[in-house]
Amino acid sequence: MEKAHEAYELRQMQSLPLRIKIRMTQRRIQDWVDYFGTDGVYVSFSGGKDSTVLLDIVRGMYPSIPAVFVNVPTQYPELRDFAKSFDNVTVLEPKISFMEVCEKYGFPLISKEVSECVQGARKYLTSIMDERNAFDGQTDRQTDRRTDRQTILIVTTSTE
Repeated sequence: MEKAHEAYELRQMQSLPLRIKIRMTQRRIQDWVDYFGTDGVYVSFSGGKDSTVLLDIVRGMYPSIPAVFVNVPTQYPELRDFAKSFDNVTVLEPKISFMEVCEKYGFPLISKEVSECVQGARKYLTSIMDERNAFDGQTDRQTDRRTDRQTILIVTTSTE
């Protein structure tokens, strides 16, 4: 997937006045509604500041567009109550318990930033392995991974 914007473009957009950012957001919302119709669009609403602002902008343009809130057990009760205080919000309940999620996928510890680093590292390693695969045909049948070389990746993060 290609990046939609270069870093310098994102910095420029971040420096725009708030009224321009709101107009850009309204334009994107209008594009979605034009394409999918008001029945095909909803707002994913967590009750946090970002989704609250987005819901306010959407509802200012299209009051009938619904919001969807996922009631996960790790949610702060105050945030859940706040989200439920809005009109036209559908509350979805998870199909499996948090304990089942942890047993199946592991306990969610890492941030989005670390996740993105890991994803980037995996893409990089995949590209290296693809290059190596072109030259050497030895594979491990169970994993279909190359066994002739090992690559060690150390991911570090810093908090500033």
